[in-house]
This record gives sequence, C-alpha cells and structure tokens, in this order.
Amino acid sequence: MALNLQDAFLAQLKKEGVGVVIFLAKGVQLKGTVKGYDQFTIILEDHEGRVQMVYKHSVTTVSPSRPVSDDFLKVAFKDAPGKTQAR
Repeated sequence: MALNLQDAFLAQLKKEGVGVVIFLAKGVQLKGTVKGYDQFTIILEDHEGRVQMVYKHSVTTVSPSRPVSDDFLKVAFKDAPGKTQAR
C-alpha cells in the first residue's frame, strides 16, 4: 500500500536530513530537521539537538531549506489508480 503524499514528503525530508521551517497556525516558526512522524505528530530536532513534538493539526506549512528530490512523488502515487503526479 502506498503512503500518502504528506507521509512521503516527510519521509523524503527525513531521509535527506534537510533542514525545514515549520510554520504554525499561530504564526510561530520552528526550525530543525524531521526525525520522525506519525499520523498526528512530527518530531523536530533543532540545531542544538533539542527535540520537540509538533502536532500536525497546528502546522500550516513545512518549508525545506533547499530543494528535495521528487522521488517521494513516486512513492506517494505508487499503486494508486487514477492518481496523477503534480509537477
């Protein structure tokens, strides 16, 4: 079964160790790297090694600090009939 687009994107960020800025609904910006995630949360580690759990329902945007491979699109849409890849 294929992952959803959100999980595939977070997996790619984690795999590449890309720094991200996570914007929260209240205007807060969190910077770090994605260390893990599940259906409801993202684990973010900052540049000093501090880890925090962020609830996805409060996230508005996840912005990578550099371009990431689009390999996650192939994973997200694998075996998904009728789905097309946005480019």
